[in-house]
Amino acid sequence: MLSKSDVPLSSLIKLLTSFNTEAGYLVPTETGMSKSILDAHSSLRSYLAQTGVHDYSLQEKGTESKVTEEINVITSDKIVTTKLSLYRPETKNGDPRIWIYKLNEFANAYNLLAFIKINERLFLFNASDKKLVKNDGIGNLTLVSDTPLAELLQTKSNYLDEHAEELIGKLKLISNRGFVESLRNGDTGVGMTLETLLGITANSNRAPDYKGIEIKAKRVRGANNRTTNNVSLFSQVPNWPLSTCKNGLAILNKCGYIDSETNRLQLYCTVSNSPNPQSLSLFVNENDNLVECKKIISGTAEPIVVWDLGNLKTQLESKHKQTFWVKAKTKKNENNLECFHYIEVEHTQNPLTANLPSLIEIGAITMDFTLSKKATGNGTRDHGYLFRIKPSNFDLLFPPSKIIKLTTY
Repeated sequence: MLSKSDVPLSSLIKLLTSFNTEAGYLVPTETGMSKSILDAHSSLRSYLAQTGVHDYSLQEKGTESKVTEEINVITSDKIVTTKLSLYRPETKNGDPRIWIYKLNEFANAYNLLAFIKINERLFLFNASDKKLVKNDGIGNLTLVSDTPLAELLQTKSNYLDEHAEELIGKLKLISNRGFVESLRNGDTGVGMTLETLLGITANSNRAPDYKGIEIKAKRVRGANNRTTNNVSLFSQVPNWPLSTCKNGLAILNKCGYIDSETNRLQLYCTVSNSPNPQSLSLFVNENDNLVECKKIISGTAEPIVVWDLGNLKTQLESKHKQTFWVKAKTKKNENNLECFHYIEVEHTQNPLTANLPSLIEIGAITMDFTLSKKATGNGTRDHGYLFRIKPSNFDLLFPPSKIIKLTTY
């Protein structure tokens, strides 16, 4: 139902992320407004539980178990305290329900509502209210100044700690060497070369690379030193016990294709919120807190594999508590070998994990299969189940980043 909002969800996520603020989102329907009852969908339930407001999974069914909380509604000129009702009815499997008292006084059907918790107080505002949020009509939102909402949202500073300062110093020394020859052929050369120059030993440990800092190197080309390619956030194997396909070979047999050059069975593709050439799509399962990969066959979505949303959020938080995204120019030397000049760092930290399901739903975060069948036997090779994002969408996931130039000439 979030997709039916009259304000783009991705635009609001970007706006709030710039203030280092996570939110839970709700889009009321005409039926819900008339009946004073709304569905509490998965991502909203997750936000309420994560912030300690309410955990539906611990709530019994029936009106006697209904919970009422205080909520502060932000309007253009004041903050009004009202009540928030949270309950699970006896009917319809106890599907979670939510209602904000006096909602009809400040919202209409299909408005985009945002719940935010600041200093232990729960707030709600209507992002479709033009007296609170300006909308230029092409997807850009800004706060109206001199409102309670603008005053409440305070941008948190993005500072460099001692380990980050230490790493910047090492990267600047490497950058001052100019172009250095790649130590490995292929796509992974840019990262492996940088880690070797930093004295980092290659290993399979999933922990961040340097004293709690994850390092991600990427090639850039052109005068503006930008990259439009997706970058990997983390790799996470599916929850095999809950999946229809119980291993990589089963996925290959169900969804793979024969490569025309190698004549091997493989599956190298990006899966997002809309069907890809292999008819695969990602879905957020609101009831079971899962991300599901399904294959669309004759209009029917057949399940392939699933991931637990909680595990994905844990991976994101642990992997990217602090990250250096290092840009490298590339060229070939006289021996036709690739060389890199590491020129710039984009420093991100503290990803807003509550945004993860919404970003999967709108296609801002995708997942790559990297599977192939071995030449002999039934074994498979995989390079991970890669959850990825475009750098241009960092501002949907991370608070404002810091750009650090490495070159001194």
